Amino acid sequence: MADDIAGLREKADVMHAQGKNDSAVIVADEALRMAVASGDRCAQVGLHSSMGVYLRTMGKTDDALRHYNAALELCTDGAFRREADEDARQEVAVLYLNLATLHVDMQHKKEAALYASKADEWTGLCKDKEFKAQLFGNLGTVFVMCGDIASGRRVLAAGYEYSTALGQWDAALSAAANMLMLAGKTGDAGGQTEWEKRCNVLLPKAQGVMSKLMYYQVRCGMALNKGDNDTALDMFSNIMNLDGIENMPFVLYDCYNNIHEIYARKGDYRSAYEYLMKAGEVRDSLFEKEKAESLRELTVKYDAKEKELALSQSRARLARMQLYIIGVVALLIIISVAIYVYVLRSRHKAQAREAEFAALRNDMDRRMTEKYISGLENERNRLARELHDGLCNDLYTVELRLAASEPSSPSVEMLAECREQARRISHELMPPEFRYATIDEVLSDYVERMSAGVAPCIISYESSPRDASWAMVPDGVSFGIYRIVQEALANAVKHSGATEINVRVSMADGRVEVAVSDNGRGGGKSAGIGSRTMRQRAEAVGGRMNVESNDEGTTVRFAVNMR
Repeated sequence: MADDIAGLREKADVMHAQGKNDSAVIVADEALRMAVASGDRCAQVGLHSSMGVYLRTMGKTDDALRHYNAALELCTDGAFRREADEDARQEVAVLYLNLATLHVDMQHKKEAALYASKADEWTGLCKDKEFKAQLFGNLGTVFVMCGDIASGRRVLAAGYEYSTALGQWDAALSAAANMLMLAGKTGDAGGQTEWEKRCNVLLPKAQGVMSKLMYYQVRCGMALNKGDNDTALDMFSNIMNLDGIENMPFVLYDCYNNIHEIYARKGDYRSAYEYLMKAGEVRDSLFEKEKAESLRELTVKYDAKEKELALSQSRARLARMQLYIIGVVALLIIISVAIYVYVLRSRHKAQAREAEFAALRNDMDRRMTEKYISGLENERNRLARELHDGLCNDLYTVELRLAASEPSSPSVEMLAECREQARRISHELMPPEFRYATIDEVLSDYVERMSAGVAPCIISYESSPRDASWAMVPDGVSFGIYRIVQEALANAVKHSGATEINVRVSMADGRVEVAVSDNGRGGGKSAGIGSRTMRQRAEAVGGRMNVESNDEGTTVRFAVNMR
């Protein structure tokens, strides 16, 4: 069975290299089922990691993260690490590289650097030179994008040497393209000329779509930085002519957006508008897929609820029938006993119905709260996308037109500042990702960004104990805590006039407590929609919130018992 799994995986990798990601997912899924059935944990790690790459390329980020998480659970097991052979070490190195790449795309440089270091460490334990040649080329890119230029140059140079010595032209092209990008970033004109020559020699020899795509993207970036619009358009044209590019919607979306901006700078507003519309069509198609997936999940949940209701009704009918028979038999035996039993059962039913009605009321309140919170988050996400993909692009187009007609106009700077503010607001509206960060890390990062010139006062953050296992806090509870802190900080900054705000988070015996305190004039006492939303969020995760306010300031407290 191991040979069958390896054959299917190789077939899936070939399909992915050709841009046929739909087919690659189908083949890899079959191989994964075989690996699970055989108990081959090494193959499972590799297939989950590959599935994450295929799905992320197709724009299905949630499905990709599910596979990455499954792979991490397998490879972080102590027994797996102790027994890891050459194949296992290679699979783990590739997994950490994929995770580092994902965090780079999400602009999480700290996490990306951490996973890149782990990938470098595991690759150093491997002996297969062909594997090192392939991995080092991609790993070097991640180091560079994280700002670690020295590690990036070291890894890329090693990858290029391994690849050329072994005749692996796709890996060599990827490494050379990244060295070209690095030379451009560091202003090394001689290195840039040398690596561009090497790329031109390797390009006809390379067969893979992904290596060519990487080279063209590097050339596009360099041309755009130099203002060489014609070369950039030629590179974008080469990208869109690659086989299977239609199955990479995020790449197409990026191409259309950049082409639209180039034509706007050239003054060809008709072409700029045409490509802006194409970008919008790709974006809308991605969101339609997300909506369809949500509808399918809703249908499954609804069908399950319907089956549970039918089973409950059947059991109720059976219970009533049994009760009737018992009553008739008891009545025939002795009337007095029947009356006595009837009275007792009537009381029991009344109590059961009261308990049932109370449970139904509580369940309805919970569902209404969850529905309100869910609707609020969906609206936040929609507004974030509209601000980022709509308003920001429109402002940029207007900015370019005004800059072309009135270069020295102060309105150009005002438009740029408005566009940056809209982009920052869209990022604040989007929810954080808790699969790879704890609530402690998310809140620390958020407070740091708030205090870095955004808020007009001093904001501090502290958590205790220092060795708390924050990863055990469920994602739903973490998300509720994040939004409550976000709203409490906003109230304090906007309404209290405070000069100091402190955010404290603690964990003890399965209980998480949060306190947001300020020395202002009672901004936390607001009874508006923000305060109501905080209380609803607290109740939605099974917690309680209260506000304490006096002449010395206001404290918003929230506590939830995870047990």
